[in-house]
Amino acid sequence: MKRSFKFTIVIALAFAGGSAWATEFQKLGKAVGTVLGSTKATKRTITVSGQKVDVFTLKNGTNASRYAFVQKGVYAPNCTHTWVVGTDAKTNKVLDIQVIEMSCPHAFPTREKSFLSQYTGKGPADVQKLSGSVVAVAKATGSSDLTTDAVKRSILGSQQLKGL
Repeated sequence: MKRSFKFTIVIALAFAGGSAWATEFQKLGKAVGTVLGSTKATKRTITVSGQKVDVFTLKNGTNASRYAFVQKGVYAPNCTHTWVVGTDAKTNKVLDIQVIEMSCPHAFPTREKSFLSQYTGKGPADVQKLSGSVVAVAKATGSSDLTTDAVKRSILGSQQLKGL
C-alpha cells in the first residue's frame, strides 16, 4: 500500500509540473551564431531596465557590428520563453529574432516568422509605441507581450552598448 501511494504522488507531481517543461527549438549557440553570422563570440552581462541580460558580440576585437541579446521571459506562473534578439550596433534596429525555447504550447505561434517579422527594422524611435503596433497572436497575447518586452530591452541594450 505504501509503494502505491508514493507512486501516485510521483505521477501527480509529474503531471502538475508538466506544463513547466520547455520545448527547445534550437541550441543557444546556434541561435547566437545565426544572429551574429559566426559562432566565435564573447559574452557579457549588462543591466537593461533593471534586468540582467546576456549579450554576445563577435570576438574579432573591433567594434561590434551586431549584438545578440539573450532574453528570457516568464508568463506567470510557469510559462517560460527564451529568445536571441539580434540588433544592428550602428542603428540599434532589430535584425533578427531566434526562438530558443517555450514551455507553453499555446505560445508556439509566436515563434513563427510571420509574427516575429513585425519586429524587424524596429529601433529606438519605435520603443514607446511598440506595444500598440504589434499584432498579437490569438490565445498567445501574454507571449506576444513578452516578445515585445524582450525586443524593447534589446533595443535599449543596444543603445546602451553603442560605442563600447
